Amino acid sequence: MKACGRSSLFFLLAVLVAASPGAGDAAEGEIPISLDATVRTAIERNLGLRVTTFNPAIAETGILRAGGIYNPRLDALLDHREEDYRLIPDSATVVKSRFFDADVSLNQLLGTGATASVAFNNLFFEDSLEGPASRFARPELSLSLSQPLLSGLGREVTERGITVASDAKEAALAQWRDAALAVAASARDAYFSLIKAQEELATREASLAVARQVHAENEARVRAGVLASIELLDSEFGLAGRERDLLETQKNALEQADRLRVLIQYPDRGILSPETSFPEGRVEASEEGATEVALRERPDLVGARISRKTYEFQAKISRNLALPSLAATGSAGVKGLSKNYGDAIDDLVSADVPFWSVGLSFSYPLGNDSARADLAEARLRARQAEAQIRNLEESIALDVRSAIRDMETKFRQIEVARKGVVLGEARLASFLKRGKLGLATTKNILEVEADYAAARDALTAARADYQGAVTRFYRSTGELLERHGIRVSDREIETMTRKDLR
Repeated sequence: MKACGRSSLFFLLAVLVAASPGAGDAAEGEIPISLDATVRTAIERNLGLRVTTFNPAIAETGILRAGGIYNPRLDALLDHREEDYRLIPDSATVVKSRFFDADVSLNQLLGTGATASVAFNNLFFEDSLEGPASRFARPELSLSLSQPLLSGLGREVTERGITVASDAKEAALAQWRDAALAVAASARDAYFSLIKAQEELATREASLAVARQVHAENEARVRAGVLASIELLDSEFGLAGRERDLLETQKNALEQADRLRVLIQYPDRGILSPETSFPEGRVEASEEGATEVALRERPDLVGARISRKTYEFQAKISRNLALPSLAATGSAGVKGLSKNYGDAIDDLVSADVPFWSVGLSFSYPLGNDSARADLAEARLRARQAEAQIRNLEESIALDVRSAIRDMETKFRQIEVARKGVVLGEARLASFLKRGKLGLATTKNILEVEADYAAARDALTAARADYQGAVTRFYRSTGELLERHGIRVSDREIETMTRKDLR
């Protein structure tokens, strides 16, 4: 339509539209919005995307939970027991004894997989025999360590839960970006659908203005007696049809504006109105360069690579866990022993009664079917993930090629549609002149005008289709957000979640 914007006929139509009743009513309460602002608002406010925003935060809790393996564990025990017993069967003498334990220990997992423990044990014993061992306190301080030497050895094995949880968070971020691309594409398409609806509305208003003008001229010529009254019926019918079409188009334009508002959750009241028409120009794209960008930027491919990394890591860990369990153990400490607790503590501090031990512990389930099955599953999943990545890479390359071809086809359709508008405009100008000279009937003029309106609609549809193809192209390369100046870091995604939590 822009190609023929300088013609005299289009100027005439514009004047007729401006002068027609109610032509300026739709502008009241309109809110102009740019394409970039539309996409940005959709990313910030779309409810579906806000739901997806919680997933990285949920995955973050998995990292925190997995890191809990390094939390020290404090154990404490208080135990008091009393016991009566006979030393000799059928004896009348009953020995009374009582025990009191007060133990505390601190256990810590180390990055190598070792478990270190510090324990302080207290035992107090007393009985009624009044012998040398009838009363004593025995405190004990010890340090012990158990280090795996085969299965469970190393930081990778120890922190396997943390690593898997971190990968899960990266995957959640990639899923968010994929969802953001879908929302941005929908917002962009909705924006151009609104432009299309408004341009169709302008076409219907111009058609109505021409029909009114023709009908007014017919009325004047019928009154002057130079035109048959049947022509007046034709113009009345054409005018009624165009009024009906205008109402339908107005409804469609309002519905498209409402859809856009709901999609981007626009907060202010009023009717959204695009600031500009369809962008001019052609998007130049190289298949090789676009495919390279897509293989680097596409979030679904990034997520697939994260899954492969996770399965390969799990296969590596499963190989270790399938090994026999062999651990080196050791402990050392000091004891105290005395009838009085204070003297027993002094004995403990003097370290006169030390003890230590070293050893090896071995464990291996015969057959080890469970560990072997875990290892086989991890290897199969890693290979499956690799196959999925290769398949996705081929699919992405096909998406890019298809999107580029679609853009080429749609752009050529614009050129064809422009020629149709030029032809329709010339025919309409000719028939309007012929009508004034009595060489064309009202029916002929309205049919030619309808053809011209259809040509304008075809051009509008072609331009909208081309922008839809551009949207699909930038989505296929994964750079749709960047094309609208939107770069969202991982930290910003987490900030969005905190805002929702508040």
